[in-house]
Amino acid sequence: MQLLEHFKELTLHPKNAEELKGLILQLAVQGKLTKQWRVENPDVEPASDLLKRIHSEKGQLIREKMIKKENVFPEISSEKIPFNLPESWAWSRLGDYIHNFGQKTPDKEFEYIDVASIDNQLGVIKNDLKILSPNEAPSRARKIVEKGCVIYSTVRPYLLNIAVVDKEFSCEAIASTAFAILNPILGCSEIYLYHVLRSYFFIKYVESCMKGVAYPAINDANLLVGLIPIPPLEEQKVIVEKVNRLISLCEKLDQEIENLQATQEQWMQSCLREVVEN
Repeated sequence: MQLLEHFKELTLHPKNAEELKGLILQLAVQGKLTKQWRVENPDVEPASDLLKRIHSEKGQLIREKMIKKENVFPEISSEKIPFNLPESWAWSRLGDYIHNFGQKTPDKEFEYIDVASIDNQLGVIKNDLKILSPNEAPSRARKIVEKGCVIYSTVRPYLLNIAVVDKEFSCEAIASTAFAILNPILGCSEIYLYHVLRSYFFIKYVESCMKGVAYPAINDANLLVGLIPIPPLEEQKVIVEKVNRLISLCEKLDQEIENLQATQEQWMQSCLREVVEN
């Protein structure tokens, strides 16, 4: 059973399936679910080289005016690193790893994505998006969205309104400015990035940056300066497959526990009825 392969790491007594899922994500982004894969694949391109290629590609996109020039992010200090990574991995600022598609005022019919459009349990955009005309556009409808990116709600981020954009849109897609639009390039996995954004260490970082009381938020600048662990490209895909399998098993385990509890409850009710009737 896949969960048993990681019994040593998972025996930290999580109280429920959600805690177990969180633990799986944390182990994944620390490289602890793919130790054997790295032993069997020692010659993959290290993440440091991947990040250099990403930097070069972004420079080319800027020169071609496909994306706008971005802020220069501070170098990573060893004192700020949350945990050690495998040798072939590297730390990156989120903003150095991704790009966005910019903003625009809607000038034709568009599909509008707001916070209510996100299924934060499945991590996807719902299918019933409103198609609006430009004169119906909310003032916050500005951020351009395309298939293959991750959208992250910066307002009340503790609700984890995060989604992988996994479909084409019938009209141009525009999101609320309540979202950061994060687009990995060079074949980097948007699903791996999604898992990183939902992991314990990144949630802790975001919580440390939130401002406001009624609607706490993290601004784009603080979000993009956050640190994320980058595995080699091939290993990202392996991590996604392994995490998906383990989380699926967690959900099955949780359902079996619920079924068992329901059976126990029915048995207790039956016993009580028999006592009362007799």
